[in-house]
Amino acid sequence: MKIKTTKFTFIFRLLWFVTIISIMFINTENRIMVYSVIAALLILTAITVIRSLESRNQWRRMIEDGDVEVKDKISFD
Repeated sequence: MKIKTTKFTFIFRLLWFVTIISIMFINTENRIMVYSVIAALLILTAITVIRSLESRNQWRRMIEDGDVEVKDKISFD
């Protein structure tokens, strides 16, 4: 089964990779580099949280619609 990735997902993963690589090779004496990496981390983290919450909501809608067979085994309490 081939998983289809959108352009946004590809760019998003690439940005995470670039950010992690830049953390490894950052010049800590250059404040602009430090602040830009911190800003990138905050933005990418916010996007990740928003995407995970939206994914959770989509799964809940699928479960309520009966598209998923394990509805009785899942509890939201």
